[in-house]
Amino acid sequence: MGNHSNEFSSFAETISSLGTLTKLESAVSTAIKTSRVPPKETRKLLKCMNIQEAGNTALFQFMRDLFSKVGVGELEIVRNDIFRFDFAIENSPVCKLYPHVKGKKTCYITAESLSQFFSKDLGLPGTVEEIACCNAGDKRCEFAVSLQPLAVYQLALDDVDKSIIESIMDGKNSKQMADAFDMSEDEALFRMNVLKRYKILSDSYELTEIGETYHKYGEGMGSTEEDFQAPWKDMARISGAISAATSFAEAFTETADEEPLWDVKEKDIVNLAEEAKKSKSFAELLSKQVKSDMEE
Repeated sequence: MGNHSNEFSSFAETISSLGTLTKLESAVSTAIKTSRVPPKETRKLLKCMNIQEAGNTALFQFMRDLFSKVGVGELEIVRNDIFRFDFAIENSPVCKLYPHVKGKKTCYITAESLSQFFSKDLGLPGTVEEIACCNAGDKRCEFAVSLQPLAVYQLALDDVDKSIIESIMDGKNSKQMADAFDMSEDEALFRMNVLKRYKILSDSYELTEIGETYHKYGEGMGSTEEDFQAPWKDMARISGAISAATSFAEAFTETADEEPLWDVKEKDIVNLAEEAKKSKSFAELLSKQVKSDMEE
């Protein structure tokens, strides 16, 4: 086995950890299905100018509560660029499932959870990478969410932003735009600064090459938008669904200490342990064993 440590010290620890992982997978799957976020709420997060603003949005506070209830830990925003968000987790519960791993990142399930949440619940596809991990020797676990730029542009800017772009092309200033769109001049300036952040406007509030391209081809982007209740309005229902989804896995895990219902042979334990190393989830391991039993 060279210099690599075993991820689990015993077969019993293997089964226990894989049982916890399958509960996590069930909880994540249910959470994603019940947590679709209205585009207008996602837009508020995308328009935040710093991590303090982003951390105070209703969306992130819901996201933090959701991931905590699922069991992957307490999220913290540590970076928010226009196409990238970084999240950190102190004392990750997922890391603790691999107590004997050293020098290797282990939180694939957290990275996948973030990927699914952003793509399915926020409509922002991209990639997620664990860039730091306690089991790799880092102080905390960190995850980089890199978003597809086109998807961000489609969602981040609304019809008012598009009208402001038109007004800037017509030579109007912030006060004229505020009067035209029935908003305060501060709001008009804020929107212009958002457009500047997204490279639509230059530092002198003139249309950039990206802005001209967006204006030319962005008319049909995000033209129809659904409006529905934000999931945090019904957190009790989501929490109940998550609990129900993990009940079967919990029941399966609880039977591990009971009397075995069949004779266990040593070769079967060895084979199961080998399959466990090659399986990404407890559900996959269980599926392989059922198939093997049917073939016998």
